[in-house]
Amino acid sequence: GMDLEFPVRQTDVDRLLHLREIELEREAGDQSYGRKAYMAYVTEGLGNLLEWDEITIFQRKNGSFFNCPSTTAATLVNHYDDKALQYLNWLVSKFGSAVPTVYPLNIYCQLSWVDALEKMGISQYFVSEIKSILDTTYVSWIERDEEIMLDI
Repeated sequence: GMDLEFPVRQTDVDRLLHLREIELEREAGDQSYGRKAYMAYVTEGLGNLLEWDEITIFQRKNGSFFNCPSTTAATLVNHYDDKALQYLNWLVSKFGSAVPTVYPLNIYCQLSWVDALEKMGISQYFVSEIKSILDTTYVSWIERDEEIMLDI
């Protein structure tokens, strides 16, 4: 809709749009919470295909949607929200023009890294990093932080 030109063949674009349509048709009959969460998470590619009021249930206390700047920005464009704008402004002030894909970084992801390091037998080289992750996780657990409580 913005008349942008990309160095790809039209057949490639058509194939991507066709895959999107297949996915949308597959998901259409499912009204489960999981489906709604999935559709909310992939908002960037859905535009006016979403009921924007319905995805506000996935907004975190920090104003983001899934701690994801791109999902939050897509939601903000289609459904204005002060908290979402504050989250995005805060990220830009913290990181400049190149914000991370997820922030704050999911605790589950960090714990997965710890687990992988342990399984590879190289955790002894990352003692301070692992301690920091475990300390942060413990504090989040004690404070019943939203992020850790959503994915126990």
